[in-house]
Amino acid sequence: MAWVAAILRCAASVALLFAAPACADDGEDPPEDMCKLGYLGEPGAEIQMEVVALDSSEVSRPVSDGDVVDIVMPPQGGRVIFLGARATNLSACGVQLSGTIRDTGSGRIMSESRTVNLRPTGDGWGASVDADISTFANVGVCNNNWSSRDVFDQDYEIEVTVKDREGRVAKQTRQVRPACNEPELEVECRCICKHGYILGERCE
Repeated sequence: MAWVAAILRCAASVALLFAAPACADDGEDPPEDMCKLGYLGEPGAEIQMEVVALDSSEVSRPVSDGDVVDIVMPPQGGRVIFLGARATNLSACGVQLSGTIRDTGSGRIMSESRTVNLRPTGDGWGASVDADISTFANVGVCNNNWSSRDVFDQDYEIEVTVKDREGRVAKQTRQVRPACNEPELEVECRCICKHGYILGERCE
């Protein structure tokens, strides 16, 4: 049976030959964070933030109580409100951004969250980027199958939250009035955003 032992010794050698490279250290470092935007503001200080919304002209503006926010048609269809943030005293990289709109009558909400990098604005703050809608929470509001009333020309509450890599959170709420402010798309907007809209309903 000496020939059997020889074959087994040979097979073991071949197995080790092929297994060795998988165990070898190739000297490469693990992938490093590609975001190089740095820290915004003062390390360790409480996060400060402001709510911004992207309007139908693709310009973001600060949002105060009572403001109109535009209902916009995004590339994926339907209608959204683009909610973003300006913030300081946190890393610009890997910020979890959440946007919510609430029907204050029924309590129903629509929300969206994503991880974004805030672009430094040169004053210690960073912000969602007007030219990049992926840096805003794309909060779907229409087709309206969720609210107890029209989405447009009614008062709603919005909430924007930022959470940094350390788990620190800042949150702001605003009372706003969404509006269909894209003239060429206004008829469809007011149709699919009305209370009681039925999917597939024809918008004249």
